[in-house]
Amino acid sequence: MGLDLFRKLTSSKEEDQKRQKNAAILDLALVQRSKIHIQFDERASNLKGVSGTIIALNASGLVLELSGLSSIKERFVDQTITCFFRIVEREDRHREIFYNFTTTILRVRQLPDKLPQIAVAFPTSLQGAQRRKSLRMKPHLEQFSHIALWKYDASGGFDIAKPTIGLTHFKANHAVLDNLSAGGLRLSLHRPLLKEQNLDPQKGHRFIFFATFAEDIPRLRKEYWLVSKINNVQRDPVSGEVVIGLEFVANGVRQEESSKVEWSKITDNVIDDLAQRIYEWHIALYRSKGLAG
Repeated sequence: MGLDLFRKLTSSKEEDQKRQKNAAILDLALVQRSKIHIQFDERASNLKGVSGTIIALNASGLVLELSGLSSIKERFVDQTITCFFRIVEREDRHREIFYNFTTTILRVRQLPDKLPQIAVAFPTSLQGAQRRKSLRMKPHLEQFSHIALWKYDASGGFDIAKPTIGLTHFKANHAVLDNLSAGGLRLSLHRPLLKEQNLDPQKGHRFIFFATFAEDIPRLRKEYWLVSKINNVQRDPVSGEVVIGLEFVANGVRQEESSKVEWSKITDNVIDDLAQRIYEWHIALYRSKGLAG
């Protein structure tokens, strides 16, 4: 089943024990047929958009069946690659966890009329364990068809036509979305906006965040209504700029009949479908430019 690609390698009991946890995670990736996104060393290859599936696994390493290329040459043996993948914790509300590891190609195999395969060394460590909440991206403004924030009114009312921070503010660079995650966002607010809206953000203040996206992704919502709470504030005394970190605390769905937004508390401060969208952005960026670690 592909394991004959490996040389005979030996490892101590201590090494075996150290690998048990990683082996369990990789075994889940095999069982779940997780897609492994592969980044080649840019100094050795300009290959991008290559992914794989684990088809065999043992203490020496794993065998990946590749897609995104028709063949793999012997010159790739001994080259270093970085692999990104995710698994689902089925016992924890299907929460996805993201991992990456660096390894070395041990063997390549090209079979007639079949996808190419590589055998790679068992990784010494799995990095990140990035939960959905922590996977952050700095999206381009063009990725949104609309984006706005309103100062939160405890009564639940707000004027939808008069956002505190609107698309025009973002386009004028008076507000900058520094990053977005499934758990929150970070905003840079410049002096003209702060003066115009008489804003003095403080820890604990709340905003309603609204966004629609330019790209329609099947099974994902087209619009998001989220209550966010300021967790930290950084002020620049020279420029007057204020950077705020916000955490999502409530999720809203607009009702078609009344157009009113109904709110519910967010479990573990993670928006699952927003996490999926950010993950898709993350992979698209990896495919186009490669990821730096």
